[in-house]
Amino acid sequence: MFHRRTSTLTFRLAGGALAALIASSALAACASAPPAADRSRGATKDAPGYPVTVRSCGTPVTFTRPPTRAVSNDINTTEDMLALGLGTHMVGDFGVDGDGPVGKPVPAQYLAAFKKVRDVSSNYFTLEELVALRPDFLFAGWNYGLQVGTNLTPQYLAKFGIKTLVLTESCAHVENTRSVSIDDTYDDLTNLGKIFGVEARADRLVASMKAEVTAAEKKVAGLKPVTVFDYDSGTAAPFTGPGLAMPTAEISLGGGVNIFAKLKQTWTSVSWEQVVAADPQCIIINNYGTPTAAAKEKFLETDPITKNLTAVRNRCFLPLSYDEVTPSPRNAQAVMAIARWLHPKAFGLPADGS
Repeated sequence: MFHRRTSTLTFRLAGGALAALIASSALAACASAPPAADRSRGATKDAPGYPVTVRSCGTPVTFTRPPTRAVSNDINTTEDMLALGLGTHMVGDFGVDGDGPVGKPVPAQYLAAFKKVRDVSSNYFTLEELVALRPDFLFAGWNYGLQVGTNLTPQYLAKFGIKTLVLTESCAHVENTRSVSIDDTYDDLTNLGKIFGVEARADRLVASMKAEVTAAEKKVAGLKPVTVFDYDSGTAAPFTGPGLAMPTAEISLGGGVNIFAKLKQTWTSVSWEQVVAADPQCIIINNYGTPTAAAKEKFLETDPITKNLTAVRNRCFLPLSYDEVTPSPRNAQAVMAIARWLHPKAFGLPADGS
């Protein structure tokens, strides 16, 4: 997941001497030009219904009109935009391909809209690539494109007239006291609705998600929680979504408990010894790119350390795509899938949840 992006991002930021020279010239030209937001609108008069202010990791960000040159980073933020019909406001996206199951990089319900937006790169953005699009808005997150200690921060990007909405769940990377819940996804969608003037559409989407989550919660209410391990990747040391990552919230809503719920970190590596000690009853397998979910499952079934886990012996696996385990419009359906999988009898299903 996020760790697979880091090496690519570091390499691309380092660049070669020639690339750095070209980029510095381009950035200098952009820095001397009017901010992107001013270029895109000409006049400075506020649009009807504006200004609006939202909070991004606690920082207020004010908009005087809907952005017209928006950029998203990663498949989950892109889906938030597309689910609200904002494709016509977008000049590009980054990091989408490769974040879905093999052969299905974008879910069917968003594919038509996605094809109408410029897919700039399958990697996360570099400063040079982003500024070249002359955007007035960026929707990204810490470790979803934004990086602490680099120039890929909302404060630095503001120099180029770019206003940034930070993915709420990712604020845990920079705020020590945060917790994570599906409300973070609702907040993102609500903020986008305010920023782009599509509040009614955002409200309808959030309401439908809440209804699906409530339906799942009612089915599993009072049932004994099932212990779950979220397995993202890694063989020597497993990468997982612990207490400050979206899978913990989804598992809880679906009638389970993440074995690493008390680990107050975001996406991180743990040890197989810790997994064995917890002996989860079921395992979510994050299904994106390669290795495939099937390959990860085979590893768990054949590795001497993991093959005797209760979840593995009972083959209690649930593949969920990247955009289902990260904040996106698909979180509600992920909660329902988890509930049906962990407590099939509550839904009148056979033991395998099918």
